[in-house]
Amino acid sequence: MLSYPYLVQRDASGETLQPIEHRERAYDESWLQELLRRHPDILPVAEVEPIFYPLVPIGREVPTETGAIDNLFISHRGYLVLVETKLWRNPEAKREVVAQAIDYARAVSKWNYSRLDQVARAYTRTYEDLEMGLAEWVEKQCGPIEGGRFFFEETVAKNLRLGRFLTLIVGDRIRQSVVEMLSYVNKYPHLATDVGLVELQCYRWKQEEKWPLLVVPSIVARTEVVERSIIQVTLRQSGDYQVDVQQERADEEDRGRRRVTLTEEAFWELLKEQAPEAYEIARRLIEGYRERDGITIGPMESSVVVRLDIQGAGQRASLFFIDKNGTLRVWPGTIRSQLALAGFQRALVDPYEARTRDILNMGKARKEFAHSIVKVDLDAFTAAVDAFIEQVRLAEPPDE
Repeated sequence: MLSYPYLVQRDASGETLQPIEHRERAYDESWLQELLRRHPDILPVAEVEPIFYPLVPIGREVPTETGAIDNLFISHRGYLVLVETKLWRNPEAKREVVAQAIDYARAVSKWNYSRLDQVARAYTRTYEDLEMGLAEWVEKQCGPIEGGRFFFEETVAKNLRLGRFLTLIVGDRIRQSVVEMLSYVNKYPHLATDVGLVELQCYRWKQEEKWPLLVVPSIVARTEVVERSIIQVTLRQSGDYQVDVQQERADEEDRGRRRVTLTEEAFWELLKEQAPEAYEIARRLIEGYRERDGITIGPMESSVVVRLDIQGAGQRASLFFIDKNGTLRVWPGTIRSQLALAGFQRALVDPYEARTRDILNMGKARKEFAHSIVKVDLDAFTAAVDAFIEQVRLAEPPDE
């Protein structure tokens, strides 16, 4: 049974919104590109990696050595998103589009900051009637750049050099052959490019009128997580050689827990810039918990949090987190709420709160604890965390 959005009135009356048929020429790829340029928030990039959100448009029909990129965006932290638009009715909407999109990514990985800055200047001249450099344009759209412009430029240059960006294929419908073709990415093991397929399903708001439309975005698929590439070069006496590339992927259980995502990498780079004296200390603390069973490392833009999987509850408790300034934080009240949501007693947190309050030298009135990690006795802190983990695991599970 097919399900469609339903427009409901206050009296519970309503109507089904009918999807636009793919054979209907309600719009073309040029319209789709302009839609994305004007409304980049339509793209669900935060579901792929938070570091890609929010997006700032910096190019449309951007020329490269292999063709023109339909839409080009950059996040406020300096991470590029390349977009190739394809409609179902067009013959190019088959699996070859994946190869085309990756070729664009390969071409962009050869650029430097100056080249990208030129692209942004061309874009602002065309659409803003005022030429602005890349950093200036990003700040106008998103406010002051975290870490400063020099750090932003260094990040962009590094991302270009390593191919650390997101490539999206966006259409009104994604063909199955395109989904199956994502393995083409493995042809370029040196690129850190992630590829996503996004469907923009369009529905008529009013059946008797062509416009407006309701646009519903969804991610259809994305590339697998590649942990590492093993490159074997076989030399022959004739002087010929053969290169074989074997990529090892994380299994489903390990993907969310052990993979260091782009968002987390961006956090560590920012921490190193903002609080270099805290970088190694914080890194050792986090890595000490990354490989533990039942522990999840949750990266965000400006912090990284260590969470405990609560047995049999499908919930997690946020044990502690470290922010971009190298501050170690513990929020007992949040942990209490998370345990209560999982059906456990709030009092389980009391010993952990008492021990961390003492270790972090927090007064009795403080509800949220924060202390520079370089001044914390990490052996004592780790012992307190481990004791709390054991306490939760030994606690009586909630009633079914």
